[in-house]
Amino acid sequence: TTGQYVVTGSAAGRRHIKGSIYGATKFFIHGFAGNLADEMAEWGGRCMVVSPGMVDTAFFDEAKPDKLKPEDVASAVMHALGAPAHAAVREIHLMPVD
Repeated sequence: TTGQYVVTGSAAGRRHIKGSIYGATKFFIHGFAGNLADEMAEWGGRCMVVSPGMVDTAFFDEAKPDKLKPEDVASAVMHALGAPAHAAVREIHLMPVD
């Protein structure tokens, strides 16, 4: 593989959320990553979008201990980056169990 590009999407970019401009920007990311993946494949590159659900980060006023951890998302990205050259992981949709 000659190059890899990873973008962060969101579960919000896979379903409509009333009044969510954030979700609209993530819909763009999913389309962008898919188109870029097709273009990069022409020269052996890969593009992947990781779209997690709620992640326990400082973004929220209260901790979300039952949600995904940043390490969970990082692990998913590393899995995709480590795929063999003949396999393109184009999207990982990672959700908390509940």
